[in-house]
Amino acid sequence: MNKAPQKRGFWYVIGPYFLYWGVEFVGSMLAALILLLLSAPEMVEAVNWADTMSSEEMMQAVTQMQTTLLEQAAHYQVQMLALAALCTIPVMAFLFHRDRKREKVMQLPVNKKAPLSKYVWIVLLGLVVCIGGNGLVVLAELAFGSNAYQNASAVYYVPSFLVQILCLGIVVPLSEELIFRGILFKRSREWMSFFPAAFSISLLFGFHHGTMAQFLYALALGMLLCYVYEKYGSLKAPVLLHITANLTSLVLTETGTLTWMCSAFFRMAAAIIFCAFLGAVAFVLIQKIDEKPENSGLPDGPEGMQEL
Repeated sequence: MNKAPQKRGFWYVIGPYFLYWGVEFVGSMLAALILLLLSAPEMVEAVNWADTMSSEEMMQAVTQMQTTLLEQAAHYQVQMLALAALCTIPVMAFLFHRDRKREKVMQLPVNKKAPLSKYVWIVLLGLVVCIGGNGLVVLAELAFGSNAYQNASAVYYVPSFLVQILCLGIVVPLSEELIFRGILFKRSREWMSFFPAAFSISLLFGFHHGTMAQFLYALALGMLLCYVYEKYGSLKAPVLLHITANLTSLVLTETGTLTWMCSAFFRMAAAIIFCAFLGAVAFVLIQKIDEKPENSGLPDGPEGMQEL
């Protein structure tokens, strides 16, 4: 267990999440306000105004404007999500770098950085986790007869592919890795061993993602993201893994490859088995990375990770 000499406790670990949620909420409100201002002309045009309107006609006009606004909100939900995530990045980056500065001041041992050549296994892991994970999610949804995952995911593919890449492929993963791995997991490691720290933060990461299928996928992915952060000694590792997984999902969906794969049980099963094999190979190679701090002779402290 990597106990830090100072600042241990529940609120020290979980407090940044409430700050993250608060900033994200403010960002969502800002996005909603921008959408309202941009949609105002269209909402006004959608209503047949008259010089004199009865109260019933006025209520119908208001309802029509609300309907138009909701349609616009559904259409731009991804952009609004990305704007909220953008608002959290500078705040979380400040806390992240402040934590790393504290490690240096206290001369705490930090995990060694993995060589750049080892990051190819991160990319491979991101590819197979996405393909195999989506295959398992589809199998689970077929088994339980639920369309919740598909309905929840459909809204993400409304914008153009470029918008999906920028928002869901880059901005959102970066925001989530800063808070969940860069801050929450890192602080948890100051007073917990790896597994309870990784599991507790991954559990929170799963609850952050809506439906049961998304929860299970995020929980498993979260554990893996924590592990590569630990082994690579840099936040760049989980960020790259998360971005690779998201981009793979977007590309496979855009090209129809995911639909083709999941439309036949044999193809889906073969893809899952093949991905499991490649994932196991990548995992074993990552496991061989020596992350032990070079300055391990210092007094007991947290095994920190190198900064981004």
